Amino acid sequence: MANHVHYSVNIHQINDEARAKLKEMFGRIRTDNNYRWFSDIFVEGDLTYEETEKYAWTTEHIGPKWCYFEDFDADEKEPFFNGEAAWSAPETGLEKLLTILTEYDPNIITSICYEDEMPNFIGVSVYEGDEMYDGFEDEYEELRDRVIASSETLTEESWNEDEDEWVDEDAEDTFRDEMWEVINDSQWELVSECVDQIKADQAERESTVGC
Repeated sequence: MANHVHYSVNIHQINDEARAKLKEMFGRIRTDNNYRWFSDIFVEGDLTYEETEKYAWTTEHIGPKWCYFEDFDADEKEPFFNGEAAWSAPETGLEKLLTILTEYDPNIITSICYEDEMPNFIGVSVYEGDEMYDGFEDEYEELRDRVIASSETLTEESWNEDEDEWVDEDAEDTFRDEMWEVINDSQWELVSECVDQIKADQAERESTVGC
């Protein structure tokens, strides 16, 4: 069975035309089955639901072999969608979506945060338009070091490099207790910094137009 990867996409800046297009695409999601597939939003014209359900189409255009939405809303101030995918985050699918939305709003700002269920890895990417602006992906070892660095309890000696394990159950329990907060904080710290900088850069470019 594939590891589940939870992902969350937030659109931090979007104009009315792009929002209307996103809402239209969300309207294509079928609600008569157990899962609301990410691929449904791309069904249009000659592209059918049956075609987007095929493994070859999904892996080429979404990334993971399956990916579904748990929740989505285009009417929120910052539209969002989140869900689960197999083995990896649906960054290919997000980039495909952004390619469409940037036709309506080239200044759209978007982020995706994701975590493997173990977690074997975590990550975050921020996009300006359909181009990635910044991001990171931590493997388990890098995440472990990130938690240790932020912890008031854990130290480098809490991890036994020779045995490749925590020195005791207390250290492991502390890591598990602190891990998800560190993941969330590190992801959203990057998102906040990038969104603020992108907006500032866009405002500066707009102010210099015609000068």
